[in-house]
Amino acid sequence: MELVRTIKVNQATPQYMLADLVDEYGDSLYKFCLSLTYSREDADDLFQETFSKIFEQLPKLNDSDNPKGFIFSTAVFIWKSWKRKYARRNRLAPAEPLDENVPSSVSTEASFMEQEEIRIVQELVEALPDKFKIPTILYYTVEMSVPDIAVTLKLPAGTVKSRLFKARKLVERGLVAIHYDYKK
Repeated sequence: MELVRTIKVNQATPQYMLADLVDEYGDSLYKFCLSLTYSREDADDLFQETFSKIFEQLPKLNDSDNPKGFIFSTAVFIWKSWKRKYARRNRLAPAEPLDENVPSSVSTEASFMEQEEIRIVQELVEALPDKFKIPTILYYTVEMSVPDIAVTLKLPAGTVKSRLFKARKLVERGLVAIHYDYKK
């Protein structure tokens, strides 16, 4: 009888409601998705698929878990799955992306330089191996703490710190390689 009562208690309504999770973590997750995909359409798809998967897993999530880490690790898992699928398809039938860079209105030189700096750093971060890129995006774009990143990626905090340090050094080397004066 005690076993039946325990099962019923465990199958009770989930501790978290999906709407609460979307309200609390939606903005930072979308920013993270955008940082991973560099495309609004893909970010929208990743965001939606992540919360769809979260909805399926909602009964397993309880108060003792880290919901932010669970959500972000789910997004990383889905994104890695997409990358594998895209790489497999690209090996079979390579496709060239459309160039959607249409010149916009003339901007000031300072604005242009700032946009160019952002673009250079984004390209360098994009070129990093995933083990360095994902913690970097979580730390600088989503502004997650090192302990939260450690929980999300299921790594020790020291490993996260060392990967962030190594990523910064790799980006710095990339800037030096293109003779960019980043120490202005």
